[in-house]
Amino acid sequence: MGDVKIGGRPVCDHHWGLPDGHVVCRELGFAKAKKVFEKSKFGTGNTNYIIRDAYCNGTEKRLLDCGQKAPKKTCPGGRAAGVQCYTMDYFNILNNSCYEGDVAYNLGKSNADIQNIDSANACQKLCQDCTTCNYFTYQLTSKTCSLLSGKKETVARDTVSGPKSCKNPSASPVRACNSAGVVCLLQGGSPDEGNVYVGGRPVSQVTWDVQNARVVCRELGYVDVLEIYRSSHFGKVAGPEMIKYSCYGTETSLTHCSSSIGRYSDYEGAGVKCHNNTAALLPQACHAPNKICLWGGAGDHEGNVYFQGKPICDDGWNSANAHIVCTSLGFQEALQATTGSEFGMVPYDFSDIDFDCHGDEEHLKNCIFSEAKGKCKYDKHRGAGVRCNYASKSISVLLTVINIVAPTMFIITLVIGLVYICKTQKKLSHITNDTKELRRAVSKQYHKSSSDYI
Repeated sequence: MGDVKIGGRPVCDHHWGLPDGHVVCRELGFAKAKKVFEKSKFGTGNTNYIIRDAYCNGTEKRLLDCGQKAPKKTCPGGRAAGVQCYTMDYFNILNNSCYEGDVAYNLGKSNADIQNIDSANACQKLCQDCTTCNYFTYQLTSKTCSLLSGKKETVARDTVSGPKSCKNPSASPVRACNSAGVVCLLQGGSPDEGNVYVGGRPVSQVTWDVQNARVVCRELGYVDVLEIYRSSHFGKVAGPEMIKYSCYGTETSLTHCSSSIGRYSDYEGAGVKCHNNTAALLPQACHAPNKICLWGGAGDHEGNVYFQGKPICDDGWNSANAHIVCTSLGFQEALQATTGSEFGMVPYDFSDIDFDCHGDEEHLKNCIFSEAKGKCKYDKHRGAGVRCNYASKSISVLLTVINIVAPTMFIITLVIGLVYICKTQKKLSHITNDTKELRRAVSKQYHKSSSDYI
């Protein structure tokens, strides 16, 4: 947290709000803003402001992309804008609305500190079992659970805090799926998955990607997207009129994304599985030694990269690594190396290996590797991914087929040719023998005729 500066110049706090703070925090690599500040909270006195009136809607990629209006009054000294960002993945912390991230309660005044606790949920359960505990603070890095009586808040990195128990919300009301703008997941096997409908109309798979799906899941109260689907994965949709969306991924509702209506096939519906605080279930085969799997993409040519069943951290992930992943899977090249869990959140338990490929290795296992530095720890948005050249695999398969078929066809043709030659020679042999017999008969008859004449 601190006063916001661009190139050393502060930003004026006129009209400064959370949407502006969200843009700043995401630009710096954090999840979102927790709180914004005014009046040079962190001591900035410089009056050479680079922005005097920022107007962000919260979806921009950079603060400089936000709209600016001519200030109605000057911005004096001591009016720098500030922000406090969530230093970890906020959406992973909130398994319900009563948890807070990067906040410690009654710091240094705990009733008990318990070591080696696996999760914030487990820490809350210990608080429930303790009569003197009203609140808890869980430290992610040390796995320490502090049981507390009060909740005086202190900013503390990598901590999760909450009350003894969270109110159990009543059963969610049935969504009015046919009402305008209401998003629903239908035809799935559970509430967190299905083909996507808005106002009773299916969403088209055209332009459907992780960013669109992320908006849907968060709008429905889930923490993020696990997997996207196309081709009406959960069953034939009620076409032909469908809605096509294009989102940045930061919108709070799908209706805030740009959209258009078109006519598509009943089998071109978009689908999604949202993250309900459980990790993606990889096929068991992905856990085999040296096994590489791509998961979360729209096909086998793309996805977050898993090695031996664990996601790879995107720290240092580059095109050379991506290329070797693709060639290891039978593709000829990589189109893109992705970062930031492009294809949905990954589990916390990252691979303990960091790869450093040159680009000419036969397999990912042959690359230089070292022990992971832990830079992605507790951040499910740090999975490395890849998009492989899908066409190259088809060409490769075709060339393989040709390489196999061509020699085989040559051999078959050669055998047929030899058989034909042999049969022809046999026929010629018969003809030659018949010709010799005919010559003998003619010669014998000739000599006989000549003797009778004499």
